[in-house]
Parts: sequence; structure tokens; C-alpha cells
Amino acid sequence: MAARDWVLAIDFGTSNTAAAHTSPISGAVEALPLSHNRTTMSSSVFVESPDRIAVGDVASDRAESNPAAFIPAPKRAIGQGVVTVNGYTVPAAVPVAAVLDSVIARATAAHGGSAPSKLVLTHPEAWSRREIQVLLDAAAQLGHDPSRVTTVSEPRAAAHYYTRAHTVTPGMKIAVFDFGGGTLDVAVLEANSHGSFDVVAARGDNGLGGKNLDAHLRRWVDQQLDVRDPDLLDFLRTRAPLDVRYALDDSIRRAKELLSEAPSATIAITGDGRTERFQITRDEFEELISPVLDKAVELARSTLLDARITEPGQLEALYLTGGSSRIPAVHERLRPLGPIATLDDPKTVVAQGALAAAAPIVHSSQGPTHKQQGPTRTPGPQPTRPAPAVPKPPTTAFAEWPSPPTETPGHPDPATGGRKKLVMAGAAVAVVAMAALAGFFVLDRSGGDSDAPTAGGPSSSAAQDVDPAVASGGGAAGDTPPTTKEAVVAGLPPALRSELSECKQTGETDNGGAQLQCQIAADSSLTSGIVEENSGASYITVSVDVREAKKQVLRLRQGNQNDTAAADNQIVENVARTAAAHLSAAEITGAYSIAYANGATGVMVGYYDAVGADGAKTFLSRAGLIN
Repeated sequence: MAARDWVLAIDFGTSNTAAAHTSPISGAVEALPLSHNRTTMSSSVFVESPDRIAVGDVASDRAESNPAAFIPAPKRAIGQGVVTVNGYTVPAAVPVAAVLDSVIARATAAHGGSAPSKLVLTHPEAWSRREIQVLLDAAAQLGHDPSRVTTVSEPRAAAHYYTRAHTVTPGMKIAVFDFGGGTLDVAVLEANSHGSFDVVAARGDNGLGGKNLDAHLRRWVDQQLDVRDPDLLDFLRTRAPLDVRYALDDSIRRAKELLSEAPSATIAITGDGRTERFQITRDEFEELISPVLDKAVELARSTLLDARITEPGQLEALYLTGGSSRIPAVHERLRPLGPIATLDDPKTVVAQGALAAAAPIVHSSQGPTHKQQGPTRTPGPQPTRPAPAVPKPPTTAFAEWPSPPTETPGHPDPATGGRKKLVMAGAAVAVVAMAALAGFFVLDRSGGDSDAPTAGGPSSSAAQDVDPAVASGGGAAGDTPPTTKEAVVAGLPPALRSELSECKQTGETDNGGAQLQCQIAADSSLTSGIVEENSGASYITVSVDVREAKKQVLRLRQGNQNDTAAADNQIVENVARTAAAHLSAAEITGAYSIAYANGATGVMVGYYDAVGADGAKTFLSRAGLIN
């Protein structure tokens, strides 16, 4: 390869997508950061039109505005060939291409605008040629030469990653146990004399994964609350605002992950003006998830029997990948089946292994040394001519593919009030990179010169096309939340701060900041005319945590489509879109609760006594939260 040539592998997953590339400095294989310092990104898409598709966190952010346009797992639609979304019927390759394009643009930007010389795409072992062709169509739709696009099955890619640190001779067998967030796949592979692997047996369960483990933990929490605080349980089930629900889900996930490293973890439930904390031990957790692990182990055992493996010594390694495989109980339950092997981040090994499976890899001097693998190609379509053009959808959906205008509206610029425009044209690298960083895929079907400048071209700022809360990620490293009552109160807007009294610490934010419950006097100007007469003092929860507030802003926008009383619920935002408040009506009392977060200041507020949506909005304005 030429000096600037490099290879990109993309593991397009059901819930999340990962990628790996050859380093622009050392040439070694590295995982590619895809979103907010994470090595994965959400695979979800938001189809505004077939030519304008938001991806990842931006797609999730926009979902509440139009749930019919949101596809949380486009990979599941590949087997159908087409997908109907937002009134359009489009080929399954269209949303796939949007996700791939975002990844390719980020990778291209990391390589100084140089596009990859080769693209490697992974797929489940059980996929048919027709399903694999959807991936190839998506790559062709983005303008990638089919002769430079290779497909590799996920277990084969994982097996090749294993060989980066272990020498494997022909005839050796490796089992891959890929336990992700929503699926479980098991395969047995045998090394051949060509430096690759043959799949001997494979099975999978598309309904078994980390989400099942979370569900068992949530049921345990409900059981504990039913005994200790049934009113709080009723609040969670019937009228809890979105930030409370998401906070509980996050606490459960964090506890699950912590239990892989510690003997116990704490799950915090905050809502309705109070907080409960429950400690769960690793032994208790393992007992809870035992039914899930029983199914997983049985699937692995059946796959090994399909490959005529009846003794652990017949396997060179039982290789665990996927985030859920980190759980110690998974290791213990699988140990009788074969020697357990794990390497690095289980969420990215498939993407990294795909490079070893499909292209010669230059290994880092710090890594293991072994014979380099030559190029290999998986069974399935390997076209030597351009892939077939993406067909037009049926005319029952719409007459023809709409061509994008010369300038496509973007999001409001919070600094100027103007509107940015963004069009991605063919292989114009600078524009492609910016569009993906903004979380949008815009397909140019106009047939124009791909090198011609477009609106929102190199002089545009990608950050202006992204929601400020999204663009800013998790906050600066120095965003340490206040841990004392005085510091939290000092961080609130003056109009709110001056009306609070009797503040007590009732909990903590995710990052260790103090969470307070404070009183608002019955005669306060904040609540005059917007609460029930003679209702007495009101209570409010407040905290200041920039990193957590940025996450909460996204969550508040995402959840309306999941609310049973969505017609009574609203999202209110400030002009700069750095702050959001979710207003929801209680089913019994009719009072409105407010869940508020500001990603710029870190202020988070929960208030529950406003009369009507207008009263809630008045409170936000008087308190200096949203003007």
C-alpha cells in the first residue's frame, strides 16, 4: 500500500456500531472513537426524508419530535429488503448507508481528509448472500469502489483478532461467544492452511443479551421498593418524569457493570421528593440472572455439539466478546466448556479482527509478534463490477426519489439565530467529514460535480449543525460538581436561589455532586398563582453537575414517544437549545411536574406542584431557568 493508504473496518451492530482503522502514525490496528470519547455509537437513525437521515445520538435526540421517523435498530430490517419509515418505503441499504457514512467520515477526518483505500464490513455468520449484498449496496451508494469493499463474518473476525496475540496452527478449533446488548451468537471455527478460518458450526439468539440482565435487575428493584416504599414504586410506574426513569435505568446499568469488578453495588432511586438506595451483592445478582445464563450456556453447549466437540481439550480457546461477556458469572458458567480467552475491549474486537481477516496488518512494536495474515475473503458476494443501483421504492409510497435542493436547512445556529445549510456531495471529503460529525447523512442524487463546493462546505462549522448538548459531549475533565449545600445553591440562577430555604442533601448525582431538596415558601413570588391555593410550601430538588446535565438534556428530549400520556406532556427549550424541561401531567392530581437540565450551567431541577402546563412554563421563566 502507498504511504497514505489505510484500511477501515466497520462492525455494524443491532444496537451499537464499532469501527477500527490502521493508525495514521504507526499503521497498527486501533479502535476508532465514534461518539463523545466512546468507541461505539448508536446504530439508530432518524429518517427525515430518504435523502436526509440523522444517525446515532442525534437520531435519538430527534426521535421525540416524530417517532414514526425513528428506527432504533436498522440492522433488523436488512432481512426484509425494504423498510417503511416516516411515510417512505426505502431499500434497507439506505439507513445502513447513513450509519456507515457517519463512521467513514469520522475516520476520514482522523486521517487528514484521506479516504480509506479499503473498506471491511462485518456481518453475522448466518446471513444469506442477499443480506450481505445490502451492506455492499450501502457502500456502493456512498461511492465506494466494490473492488475495494470486503465482507467478513463476525465470528471469523473475532477469531482473527485472537490470532494477533496467539499462534494458531491449521486444524486448531476456536469457539466465539459473542454476548452483546441485545443478541447472543456462538460459533466454532477451525483454522485452515490459508491463514484463515472455516466456520464449523454456528447458532444465535436475537432475543438474548444485556437488556435481559437489566430487566431482571429492574424487577429486583421493584420488589425492594414494594416492601420499603410502595408509594415511590407507584410514582415510578405511573407518573415519574423522564429524567427519573432514565436515571434509574442508568443506575441499574452502572450497578451491573460495577458488579463485574466489585463484590457489591448500590442502586439509587430518586423521585417524588425522596431517595432510596439498595445494595445488591454479586451473589444476589448472579442468582437473579441465572435463567438468562442458563439459556446462554445451553446455546453454547449445543453449538459445540454441532461441531462434535464434547471435551474442553478439543478447543484451543473459548473466546468471549461483547459487552455482556465481562460478567464474571459468564466466565464461570462457560469454563467447563473450554479454556476461556478474552482480549482488550470486547465491544471492538470484531471490528479490529476484521482488519486482520481482510488485509495485511502492520503490528505495533509493543504488541505481540507473529506471522502477518495475508488477505482473505469470506464466502458470499465479492463483486468485480459496480453493485446494482439502489432501486426506487414502490410508487405507492411516493412517486420518485426526491432530489435535495441546492441548500438543505440545518439546525438553528445558537450564536447568530441563522440557519446552517449542509449537503454531502459524493466523495467531497471535507463535507463528508463535517456532515458525519454533525450526525447527519445527506445523499446527493443531483449528479453534480462531487468536487464542487456546496453550502456548508469547508468553511462551515460542524459544531453549529449539532445541538450544543450533543456537541459538547460529556463535559470538560475539570467539570467537578459541587458537593456542599452552599456550593449547589450558589450555582443556581439568582431568581431561584433567593426563594429557597430549608435545603437538605438527599442524594448524589452520577459524578458525586450533592443533590438537595429545598423548600419554597407558600407566599413565594415563584409560585404565586401557579399552585393550588392553601397548598402550603412547595418542595424542589436541585443539583449542579455539568456532565450529567448534558446527558439529561438528551434524555429529556428522547422520551415523549414512550409516555402513555404524551398528549399532556411537552418539551420546553431555551433559544440556544442548551437547556430543556420536560413537563408532564400526573394522572391522579393533574398537577404538572417539571424535569429540567441545563448542559451549559449544569443546573438540574425537579418540581412537581405546578397547575397546568402554562403554570409550569411560568415557573420556569420566573426561576430564570428558561426565558
